[in-house]
Amino acid sequence: MGTETNGRGRALVLLAAAAGHLGLVIIVGAFQVDLRDRGPLAAAVAAYGTLSGADSGYAFFAPGVGSPPTATFEVMDATGAVTLDRLMSGANAEARLRAGNIVDRFWLEEDQALKRVMAASWAGKMFARHPAAASVVVRVEECEVAPMREYRRQDELTCDLHYQAKLVPQAKLRAARAADQEAP
Repeated sequence: MGTETNGRGRALVLLAAAAGHLGLVIIVGAFQVDLRDRGPLAAAVAAYGTLSGADSGYAFFAPGVGSPPTATFEVMDATGAVTLDRLMSGANAEARLRAGNIVDRFWLEEDQALKRVMAASWAGKMFARHPAAASVVVRVEECEVAPMREYRRQDELTCDLHYQAKLVPQAKLRAARAADQEAP
């Protein structure tokens, strides 16, 4: 009988811990209650929420949540044929998450020179992936997720263009400049 009571006690403790965690998720995460300045016990609960992820806003389907920004690439070859590509093409979930974080960082960056360097780096990746490419158009945009009733009536998503640049390999750029200088 002692072992059965021990098992029930352990189950009740685990149930109470799970209920406490769920309550924390609801209070701190969903309702976004800040507990940090409400005393030492509340600060400890807030620290637990941060460490466990319970303080994350679980509002994925909320009306105010937008889509993450995306980077797309129009790769054009010498014949004018265009291929669309993405950074995370064929990657695993972790690589896609990391690439998405890089695009998020680009989206938030205010330094235009740094954005240009990042876009050139991405274009370099596309030139390596597509050796016959003559140019790459880097486009970063955010597509609006419409409510379901509006989505059913729309053929396309509404996207806001944040950044666009056309890049060419340096060797081709140098050759084009040399040809321009030789022209009468």
